[in-house]
Amino acid sequence: MINSSDNYPPAIPGGFTVLMSVYKADDPSKFELAVKSVYANTLLPDAFQLVVDGPIPDCLMSKVLELQSQFAINVLFLQKNMGLAVALNHGIEKISTEWIARADADDINLPNRFEILASKIDKGIDIIGSAITELDEIGLITGERLVPLDHREICRYAQKRNPFNHMTVMYRTNLVKRHKGYPSIYLREDYALWAILLDCGAKGANVPESLVEVSAGKGLIRRRGGLKYAYGELKLQHHLVRRNIKGVFSAAFDGALRGFIFCLPPIIRASIYRIFLRS
Repeated sequence: MINSSDNYPPAIPGGFTVLMSVYKADDPSKFELAVKSVYANTLLPDAFQLVVDGPIPDCLMSKVLELQSQFAINVLFLQKNMGLAVALNHGIEKISTEWIARADADDINLPNRFEILASKIDKGIDIIGSAITELDEIGLITGERLVPLDHREICRYAQKRNPFNHMTVMYRTNLVKRHKGYPSIYLREDYALWAILLDCGAKGANVPESLVEVSAGKGLIRRRGGLKYAYGELKLQHHLVRRNIKGVFSAAFDGALRGFIFCLPPIIRASIYRIFLRS
């Protein structure tokens, strides 16, 4: 959907496209709310690129087709499930606006998300995001994930933790295309991409406001655990060393510690998550 005349010329030079991926496990009702929250914003996107990552249930397909018709969404259907990194990379190739705004299929974008981010973009900024508010299954607030605000803090923070909330970011399309998009590191694809961009001189920023409400119930804790997740963490730490984000000894320590935590029972991981990683 093109920005209305009230927003012309675009608040973001070159325009922006919302990029979202949906797959078989996504909830149709949450997906509908997520898409509609994009179009409830005070600044509308120039386009919306949706990637359907493999076969999806009929109920979810019906919702995709309904929303596609309602909002003129561009939909790319992948024949089989490829994972988030590959799905997003396919979507990125279809985008021609100067900026991409990421959005998740089960999160709510607050009405001023794009306007606030657009107001903070200057010529030197390549990636910008915000804090998030996390909600449980019944919509109660469980925590807030704050992020560092300026570029120097972001580079320092990236040595230990992901410096951006993926579902809040906007980034320059050509910059990400130039570096071949998201690396395939299980559930760490965004952190791995930021490492590449920061290592190559991209400038980052965050705003202090929480601009997205994120579904973060028991399912999230279950996904962030197990041997596959632990292996992804080790692969990420190796990647951070290769991209000059951190040193070998720090990466080895963090990888071993987090790998151990990810193999703990979900109830213990949940306690660690709440006490140490969220406000």
